[in-house]
Amino acid sequence: MENIHYVVKNLLNIMSKRELNKSEFAEIIGFEEPKWNKISNGNQKLSVSELSIIAEKLGMREIDIMTWPDEYIDKNTIQNQTERFFVAFEVSAHKRDDLLKSVVDDKENSKIVSNYKVSG
Repeated sequence: MENIHYVVKNLLNIMSKRELNKSEFAEIIGFEEPKWNKISNGNQKLSVSELSIIAEKLGMREIDIMTWPDEYIDKNTIQNQTERFFVAFEVSAHKRDDLLKSVVDDKENSKIVSNYKVSG
């Protein structure tokens, strides 16, 4: 697999994640099976236009295939959609988790950075 481009490796991982075999995947992306086999084995290069077709067929963006399994998120978009604020609390260790639970009730859209120092 060392001669396979990382984008093709990502496509193979997407194929696996969707529990598809090469034949099923080729059909979904609109490729003839022999062509997909050559690409997936590293014997034929994948063009940018072919990547665009595959992305469309998979309901993905090209950049997300390239950054798989992560989705590409434009830093400027995040900065325009979220607010960042910092709060500092001094609490005993056994109360820390309770406090965090009460402060953050939307765990999917919040990121807690815990950096505390125990003094003694």
